[in-house]
Order: sequence, then C-alpha cells, then structure tokens
Amino acid sequence: MTLNQIFQLKVITINGVCHFELSWGVGKTIPAQLDYPTSLTASYTDWQQAYLNYYENLKLRGEVLKRGKIKAPPQDWAKSLGEAEHRFLLDFHRWLRNEQLCDIRDVIVDAAGDIPNSGSHWVDIFLTCDTPELAHLPWEAWQINTTKLSSPGTRNIRVARVPNKIRNSTVSPIRRKARVLAILGDEKGLDFQEDKQALRSFSKVAEIEFIGWQPKKDITQLKEEIVEKISDRRGWDILFFAGHSNETAYTGGELRIAPNVSITINDIAQPLQQARDRGLQFAIFNSCSGISIAESLINLGLPQVAVMREPIHNQVAQEFLVQFLNSLSEYKDVHEALLDACAFLKEKKNLTYPSTYLIPSLFRHPQSELFRLEPVKNKRIFKHFLPTKREVFLISIVLILSLLPPVQDRFLDIRLWIQTVYRQITHQYPYQSKTPVLLVEIDENSRRESLNELKDIRPINYRYLARIVDKLSTLETKVIGIDYLLDNRQQSDNSRELSKSIRNAVQKGTWFIFAADEYSTPTSGVSNEIANLNWSMQGDIHSLNSHIELLPANAECYQACPFTYLLALTHALHFGKFDNLPKPQLTNKTDLRNQLVEYLNGKNINNSKAAYLHKLRLHPISNSFQWFHPIIDFSLPPKTIYKSISASDLLKGENPPNIEKQVVLIIPGGYAEAGVDKEGEDNLPTPLAIGLWGQWSEGFTGGKLNAYMVHHLLTQQRLVVPIPDFFTVLLAVVLGKLTTLLIKNNNHRQQSWFLGIVIAVYIFVSLQIYISFMVLVPIVLPLGVFGIMCAWRWEEVISSVRQGKNTVKLHRLQ
Repeated sequence: MTLNQIFQLKVITINGVCHFELSWGVGKTIPAQLDYPTSLTASYTDWQQAYLNYYENLKLRGEVLKRGKIKAPPQDWAKSLGEAEHRFLLDFHRWLRNEQLCDIRDVIVDAAGDIPNSGSHWVDIFLTCDTPELAHLPWEAWQINTTKLSSPGTRNIRVARVPNKIRNSTVSPIRRKARVLAILGDEKGLDFQEDKQALRSFSKVAEIEFIGWQPKKDITQLKEEIVEKISDRRGWDILFFAGHSNETAYTGGELRIAPNVSITINDIAQPLQQARDRGLQFAIFNSCSGISIAESLINLGLPQVAVMREPIHNQVAQEFLVQFLNSLSEYKDVHEALLDACAFLKEKKNLTYPSTYLIPSLFRHPQSELFRLEPVKNKRIFKHFLPTKREVFLISIVLILSLLPPVQDRFLDIRLWIQTVYRQITHQYPYQSKTPVLLVEIDENSRRESLNELKDIRPINYRYLARIVDKLSTLETKVIGIDYLLDNRQQSDNSRELSKSIRNAVQKGTWFIFAADEYSTPTSGVSNEIANLNWSMQGDIHSLNSHIELLPANAECYQACPFTYLLALTHALHFGKFDNLPKPQLTNKTDLRNQLVEYLNGKNINNSKAAYLHKLRLHPISNSFQWFHPIIDFSLPPKTIYKSISASDLLKGENPPNIEKQVVLIIPGGYAEAGVDKEGEDNLPTPLAIGLWGQWSEGFTGGKLNAYMVHHLLTQQRLVVPIPDFFTVLLAVVLGKLTTLLIKNNNHRQQSWFLGIVIAVYIFVSLQIYISFMVLVPIVLPLGVFGIMCAWRWEEVISSVRQGKNTVKLHRLQ
C-alpha cells in the first residue's frame, strides 16, 4: 500500500453556477465558483451524437441513448467524431482552465510535484458531482497541470469518483488468493469468447468461476443461481459482469442477464452486501452506461467499481478487459490498471476506436484501500521464513538490546576480547619498534618525588606543568597535547610561569593542543592567561570510551574539533613538509585552528596522511546511533600503541628516544583525584582486551584511551568499522530459518555436525575479516539469534543423544 496525497473535490450546481470545494488534510479547504457554460452542454451532446453515429451499426453492450433522432451518418464517421471530440474537450478544458480555479489547480499540482518520481505514488482526487450532466463529463481527462507542465510528478494525478450519498461503510481486503465471480449476461448481438479467454488467462493468479444464461435455462433458476453465487460463503474478491446494462433512475441500474430479462441492483442488494462482508473488494462492469450501477454499489459499501459511462463497442470492451487484467496481473492496483487500459485505447487504438479512452471510470468508497492482487506464491515461499510467536518475542528483545548503547558497549568489549584471543593465537598483530605516541604520566611516583608541588593535585599545579613543558622543549618536541583542562585562574603566579614556558616552546616551533570542553556554554578551554588560540589550539575531550572521536558528516573544525583528531592532524601536517603551512607564531592575529582549516580547504594535499585525516568524517547515521562509528582497536597490544614515562623520570633527566617525532601527551597517570567534573572519572574500567595484554594492574586512563585514538588516526590506512548488531541479527533470523530448511531431512548427527560447522566458520570468518579488512562483524548477538532460530533442531539433537544413551544403558543391563 502506498501513501498518497488525497484531495476531495465536490462540484455542485445551483442555478447554473458550479460551486467547487477542494478539501484535504485537517480542515484545509479552497472554495470556488464558476458558471456552467451552455456551450459545454451543446458540445457534449454533439460529441455523444457523433460517438453514437460512429458506433451505431456496431455491437454495443447497451441500449443507444435516445437523445433525439439519430442523424444519418456522414460519409466520414471517424472525421466527424474526431472533430466533435476536439471541440468538446476544448470547451471542457477551457472551462476548467478558468482563473477562478487557479488556486485549486495550483494546490493539486504542487502536491504532485512533491511526491517521489520513483515507485507507485499518486495524488488521488475523490470527485463528487451532484448532477448527471456533470457526472457524464470526462473528468479523468482534466488537464490540471497545464501551467506547470515541466513540474516533475504532475502526471501522477488521477481522479476517482465518489457518489454524492454513501450510507454504508466498506470492508478491508481479506489476504488470500483472489477469487473472481464472472457473470455473463445476455449475449445477443455480442460475443463473450474474448472475455472468457482473458479471464481464463487471469486464472494463473486468481480462481475464476463463471455463471450465466444458457439456452433453454429457466429464468427463475438463473436468478436464484446468481443470487446464491454472489452470496457464496467462501466470498469473492472481484465481481465481473459482461453483457448489456443501462442506467435507471430509481433501481440503481439494470443488468440484462438473458434475452429480454434484466435484474436491477436493488434486486440483488442483499447478496451484494453479504459478498461485501465476505471480502468483495472490486466490481467491474464491462458493459454500457454504468454510472448509476457504480453509485449504487458504492452506496452499498463496495470499495471500488469500474464502469463505462457511455455505450461501449463489444470489441473495445474486450480489448479494455485484456489490458486491464494484464496490469492487474502485474500486481498494480485497480486504478493503475484502469489507467493503463485507457492509455492503451488512446495511444494504440484511438484510430480504430476513437473516443473510447474517455469512457471508463473508477468509482471508489472514500474509506477504501485500493485493491490489488497479492503475489501468493511468493508469500507461500516466504511463509517458511516467518518466525514463530516465541521467536518473535525473543528476537524483539535482542533487537531492542542491540539499540541500547550500554548493552552494545558491553558486547563490544566481549567481542574485542575474543578478537584479542584470536590475535594472540595467530600472532597477527603489528610489531612497531617506534610508537607514534609518548605519554608523560603525572603519576603517584611523580607525586612522591614532588610532594610540595603535587600535594594538592586537583587542580594540577601549573608550575609543575611548566617544568615538564620546559623539559620537552629542550628535547625539541614538536607536538604536545596537554590532557588537562587549564581554565582555572586561581594560580596567578603559576599561570604566568606556565604561559612563559609555553611561549618559549612556541618560539622554537612547538605545536600545543590543549584539552577543552567545547560543547559547554560558554566553552571551557585553555585560559587566555596561559595561552592564546592565535598561536596554539584546543580540542574537545568528550569521548565514548570505545569509539574514535571524529567530526560529524559535513562538519569542519571551526566551531569544535576532537582533541585526538586535532593532535593527529597537526602531527601529519607538521611532518608532511607542506608549503606555506600556517605555523604557531606569537605574532599571529587570527585563530590558528581556523588558519589550518582554511589552508586544508584551499590546498591540494592529495595522497598524504593529512589529506586522509582532513576528509575523514563520521557516517551520517552515526548522529543518531553508534552505527558505522569507527571503534578503538583494543585488540592491539598497548606496547605497539604508545610508550610511557613518568613525569618524575622525565624531569630527572631520562630522555625517551625518538621523542622529537612523536605526539607527546601530558596526562594524569592514574591517581585517584584525576577528572574534570568529579574525582576519579579519568580512571576508566579496564577493557577486557587490555586486561588480556597484562594491563590489569596498571589500570586504564583517559590519556591511554586518547593514545589509542591518536595511534589509529596516524598509523592505520583505514579504521575498524563495526557492522551494526541490528543488521546482523536480522540476517541471522533469515539464515537461521534457511538453515533449518536445509537440514530438515537430515538425521540428527548430520544436523549437529552441520550446525557446528556453520557456527565455527562464521566465528573464524568474522575474526579474520576484522584483521584483513578492518570490519568488525558481531558474533555474540547474531549467534544467539541463530541459535534461537535453530533451537528446535538442537532440542531434537539433544533428545536423540539422550535416547541413545538410555539405549546403551538398557543394553548393558540386559
């Protein structure tokens, strides 16, 4: 079922003036008034007369309307009808193109322009006319979009007719293979062979039953059979009638079921209502003059009825039916199928059967869902894949869990532990003699060595930081990140000393990146008393503890920039030897970080690490979920990620090798008070994978987390991207059902071996894909769901094993 834009349009005539009212949505209406031109009535009458003259000597499925004496046909009937049709449609379109209807037309066309071009999307106009003169006009041919012909989607406007009075509600379709009751009426002067053949071809997608008059058949018996068939307890989806029909003023229209014998819609109203209650969705009357028939049936509550508003040539009716059923067999709805059939008459058969494309109309109950066939065979195939109620309940719980971040973090921790075990077994981890990150840790040993300065360590003593900066400066360190929030202004003397040290280092070409809380209001970052952002930079230290902090999609570093991302980018730029690269200079007058962004946006730095980092962004979906958000690869041993040194050892003269090429991070070293908002928050729970590398006793801090992120950004060509558990769980549902079908006929031993092999292969492939392609495929939840889907098979296997054991015991006792 498609979601379409629906409008209701009522046209009422009062004293020669047509009152239009378009309504849609909740209480939205547009009224308009327009004189009904007498010339339109005259042109319609002329066209109808020419139409009847053209088809006068052909087989019509109804009585010729007696609107005056039929004139002798002109020598060129087709030319006469073509001219009359042209004049009639010209008057019709000129009338509806009047400026009084401009607002109505524009609203409809704008709605059509907003709907998608792909798929089956429509603007549906439910048209109600209060007089027969209006009802006989070809509203389906209304050129609503004449002023906006170039607007995309404006061709997807269709008109369905709604009776002025509806007393009964409609019913929803019953999902089953469609059942069609075909009533063949009086065949005098007609030939139903083509109708029968078209319906028999339709039997590939629907069950067809025929009923109709046969020579020497008792009329009373025929009527009883028709009533009985219509009200069949099994129900019908489609009612089809072929033969002569006509409009009537008070009985809802009449159907000729045998020579000189007719029944009215009122005669069969009760069985029709019973058929409606049993699922009847659609009626098609491939006969003449069916407006009153359609209105009566919609009034009875039928969802949709297709009729011919004028007399119709027998062969045209048959060609229309073939095209209509072909489209219906393609699982299009009945309105689309009717439009396809009309388009065929207009584009392919208009020279042979002129004007006939204007005759068909669809009447529709405003509460109905358009009927279409269901691909029953496909449904039967997929029925095997539908989970049971118990499975739906369990799978729903798993899917909900897959969307909860705390639960996902726990499963990710387990998954990386499994990956670490696999790395250790297979020795598939990189060995690096030189790590890209050096951690200078202000740890408990540093506190003991500098008790006077670090006795009160929260906030950190700026004088002590100044000593570290001076030492790093003498070692010609080029990129320094300070993982402390230096916004405290209560250390005036110490702040001036730290500022002096930083300035001296900047004069030697050192880049400083400070920690900041850039999402707070106001931004909390490095104090101006310590450093100026014209010659230093700051980055946001918010972290998810398991995912790498990156810029969102389509974002730049102007307003906020992740701390570790900025460290890696700065290192890549400084050691990339780029021309005219902005440098940290005390004389800078503009924000240094903004200078770098503008430099990167305007400079061609392709095929470099800096270019990779500059373009690196989160997947757009990561704004709502953690899906496809690159993770921190804790399966890599810490010794390949960073080297660390105690701040006290550094100050005592220990010189780490290769320091001038590393990103140096000054971090809290695990002391209990470390944290920005509260004490201890910088001391994180040790990931299972890190513990497996023998790091339980050392603990895990926010600084080490940052070191992992900087390492991944600087050394890996691509980051590890996780496939969301949600998707793999859904895939496990399908594969679980498919597996149960594949092993259904196997014995229990074969089943157990097959399931064991499937699980083992999945685990191995998932672990190796992680290493080879940097893609994390979930293991725990998908295998859990796979087990749920195969649970009944496991129960049979276990039961079989137990039975086997009992048999062995019994044999031994005997």
